[in-house]
Amino acid sequence: MAAPTTFAEHLKFIQAARGLEAGGYYGLAKVMWALAYSGEIKVSNAAGIPRQAELDTAIWDIVQTLQANETDPAIINAIEKGWQAVREDRTIPFADIPNLYVSRTNGDIFIGEPPEITPHHDHWLALREFKGVWYFESMTLAEVFKALEHNPQLIKDQLEGLIAEQLLVAPAHGEWNMHQLLAHILMAQELLTERIELMLAEDNPNLASRAVWAQKDQEALSTGEVLERYIDLRQQLVERLKALPAADWWRKGWHDEFGAQTVLSQATYFTRHEMSHMPQFGQIRNALEG
Repeated sequence: MAAPTTFAEHLKFIQAARGLEAGGYYGLAKVMWALAYSGEIKVSNAAGIPRQAELDTAIWDIVQTLQANETDPAIINAIEKGWQAVREDRTIPFADIPNLYVSRTNGDIFIGEPPEITPHHDHWLALREFKGVWYFESMTLAEVFKALEHNPQLIKDQLEGLIAEQLLVAPAHGEWNMHQLLAHILMAQELLTERIELMLAEDNPNLASRAVWAQKDQEALSTGEVLERYIDLRQQLVERLKALPAADWWRKGWHDEFGAQTVLSQATYFTRHEMSHMPQFGQIRNALEG
């Protein structure tokens, strides 16, 4: 069965998934949900991903539609605050847009801490929570360690056989080359180590947000030197994490964009973030090889 290619078809998959869930046929329901999500990506890609002025217009139109539909003013206020931060190219504070919760039965939406029992009798634990980014989706410790230990080899494989000049060639204007992508992951890894040590040393420290994607490699290291540092620090990180007592995985910190964090949530975030860049390494390699 193909994924939906129009929004009308997309709705049919969602309706089928919900009907199957209502009947308790969860195995088939998950297929429909997967197809719906696949279609969501494909349909939106085909329609085009808005950027800059086009995105500004899209957000404005959304706000107008929500106001016309008498949407909760708190939701509209959060959108307006968030979009102002986007326009100013700054972090969106968690205080302005905390996590959101949506009822799986009727679509009620709650921003921030929901009531224990909603007006439509949902218990708050039955609501679906929307966090800042999918990187926070749960992983077991075994999954985290497996990825942390194996990802460096996957990256080495993508760099294998490329000459120094190729490592500095971007596949298109405005996109990263191999060196920049690897340097980005190294800086993210250094930030993770810094935050973990902070949470282990202090009670609920401030984990100030940092746009690692926008940071520049200031040390002018060669790609080989970046790779060597990345691998060495990764080994140290894995050894440090494996030595942690179980309770230390729940040591807390506060992030100004994502709210309450633990050692585990930060390790999960980094692991999923790193894995999200794996296709990018492959795409750059394919472009270089023509």
